[in-house]
Amino acid sequence: MAPDRTVLNPFDINTFYQDQILPDLAFNSQYYLVAWLDRRDHPAHIYYTLVTPDGRVLNNNGIQLSGRDSSDYYTLPAVASNEDQYLVAWLGNRISGDVILGARVDSSGEIIDSMPFEFSSDTLLIGRVAVKSDGQNYLVVWSCETPGLIGSDLYFRRLSAQGEMLDTAPVLIARTEQGLSDPAVTSGSGFYFVVWSEMNEERDIYGCRILSDGTVLDPEGIPICTDTGSQFDPAVASDGERFLVTWTDARTGNYDIYATLVDTSGSVGLKSKLTKPAWNRLKIEVYPVPAKSQTVVRFNLPSEQEVNLSIYDVGGRLVRKLITGIMPAGFHQAIWDRKDIHGRVVPSGTYFCRICLGIDAFTKPIIWLESTEP
Repeated sequence: MAPDRTVLNPFDINTFYQDQILPDLAFNSQYYLVAWLDRRDHPAHIYYTLVTPDGRVLNNNGIQLSGRDSSDYYTLPAVASNEDQYLVAWLGNRISGDVILGARVDSSGEIIDSMPFEFSSDTLLIGRVAVKSDGQNYLVVWSCETPGLIGSDLYFRRLSAQGEMLDTAPVLIARTEQGLSDPAVTSGSGFYFVVWSEMNEERDIYGCRILSDGTVLDPEGIPICTDTGSQFDPAVASDGERFLVTWTDARTGNYDIYATLVDTSGSVGLKSKLTKPAWNRLKIEVYPVPAKSQTVVRFNLPSEQEVNLSIYDVGGRLVRKLITGIMPAGFHQAIWDRKDIHGRVVPSGTYFCRICLGIDAFTKPIIWLESTEP
């Protein structure tokens, strides 16, 4: 942008006949994939193109992605990438109801799936769709209403990079009689984090952590902002350790933008006294992931300080304390042999190692495969 605030070197993605609206995009380390709703013909369709990092559009006319199923109208595209390919999800309108559809596109821009995947049934009234990759698989989230029932729901379904539906049916994240809407999703530290607007007495922002294996950690939802006035249209991103949630806020009588941080344990809010981002000062590694007989937690301390390192299950119950006490600066490691405080081998599944350094706390998931021990 120039000093006079004019945009330097803007370029057209698509200016075909009629309207092109509602764009979304993702980057796969080589190209951007930009998808949009295109009204060049009837019914409207989902189109896409690839764009190079230096701004070169590889297909100026766009490539039609939707239209290979029985839907009458297509809208609301959402795009994610796992570095090797893309997933474009969108809303299809049918006489029998709305349906969430999606198809993969490879890194050269070729459509992988001859028919789109159906993530939901076609007996819903769907509000919005969001999609994110954890670096391998995809999570597709949508808000919807079921005709004849009071309230609205938030669901997800996972798709593998190989095109396998990992959930046999849509998985419920949240449901309210008052309604919920505006879902957004990101990923980081072994979690997906979904946020939405919940219409209680006014409108509030809630969130939920979901593990890569589909485990919903917060079925009641995490209250992110329930202050006076309406909060809606949230967005979320991850720095790899924490999640930044932003939203439109009407508490002052005007529309303003507010934000807060949520850590991987689900704690909400900024940490006072935190003069430098803790994730710049501390690095934690857990390996192997997944594990069978033991796992190693490695971390570095910038200075001598008190360390508490413990293991918890998905319900937040303490399983084992590994470190408690003051440790010198430098690299350290702790080995968990898969046993609880009573010396019993824990079942397969997901657990969490949590390290506390004063006011800072960090959580990393540990996934155990089926045990071969008796």
